[in-house]
Amino acid sequence: MSKISKLKIHPLLAVACVVIIVAGMQAIAPVLNLFLVALLLAVSILPVLTWQLKRGWSRTLALSLTTLLIAVIGASLAAVLGLAINNVVGKIPFYKQRVTELYQSALTYIESIGIKMEDIESLELLSPDRLFSIGSGFLEGIFSSFGNFFFILLLMIFILIQFSEMHVRAELGEYGEDSWQSRFGEIANDLKKYISINAVSGLMAAIANVILLVILGVDFAVMWGFLSFFFSFIPNIGFILSVIPPALIALLEYGWPHCLIVVVGFIAINTVVDNVIKPRFLGQEFEISILTVFISLLFWGWVLGPIGAILGVPMTISAKKIITFMNKDMDREDNFPIPQNQTKIDD
Repeated sequence: MSKISKLKIHPLLAVACVVIIVAGMQAIAPVLNLFLVALLLAVSILPVLTWQLKRGWSRTLALSLTTLLIAVIGASLAAVLGLAINNVVGKIPFYKQRVTELYQSALTYIESIGIKMEDIESLELLSPDRLFSIGSGFLEGIFSSFGNFFFILLLMIFILIQFSEMHVRAELGEYGEDSWQSRFGEIANDLKKYISINAVSGLMAAIANVILLVILGVDFAVMWGFLSFFFSFIPNIGFILSVIPPALIALLEYGWPHCLIVVVGFIAINTVVDNVIKPRFLGQEFEISILTVFISLLFWGWVLGPIGAILGVPMTISAKKIITFMNKDMDREDNFPIPQNQTKIDD
């Protein structure tokens, strides 16, 4: 019987290839992140495009309507965030005054229990200016992530154009079962499931958080709800990042009781969503343990930077699928098809 010998690679060579690939990704992370975010967003909105194409709508019409939807969502998001930022800037003097008052109250209490003020003040860690600088830097870091927002939207549109062409050709049966287009489609389907699960669970938590903040009268409840939804795509530490800003605002506006209520409320809401609902669905769909999720968060955060915290699980899902495809190819008798005009290698 004639066949191609199985593809074999030395383990050390495989490790070297992985190291080179990871180093390359780390070197071009600023550019690669834009493409990966655009790709992930394009995959998330792909069902809207394919729904139109499956109903016989022309490719031009489907792309136009999908592009219009992206533009509306992008403009609405930019308007909401812009308004929220302007409102935050308008209340900065009030917040700074409250930080100073809380700082002075803390110093008075520390002095009353016999602790030397010089030991505390010499650290300069709790001064109002420093605390305010940390808070401002935190918010600036969050919103700076949207600095390339419109470029990402444009890149999304070009990716969707390619997706639409692939969908039309796939419907015509032009792609084989093991073609890269078909395999990319399988990866895209897994990513769509992951995104939908996170989006639904994150939206549930965000709505509940907004209702809690509105009831308590905390400023900018909608913006904190949006950040809660955004951070829901960051496993494990996303909740911590989402609770810090509204808790601090509640502290500055109303004092410790409201701050504690916000923290306890967020813990109750997000514990149910993050530790009961989402892991259950993710475990059933992708068989990913909590340890794997945490390791992927650390690894991809190291390779791609802060945005890797969001891309970590999708990248891990994609890598796992690619490894499955590679094992499938290596287990086949014929790894590569041989043209009829070439001689096969005998055993």
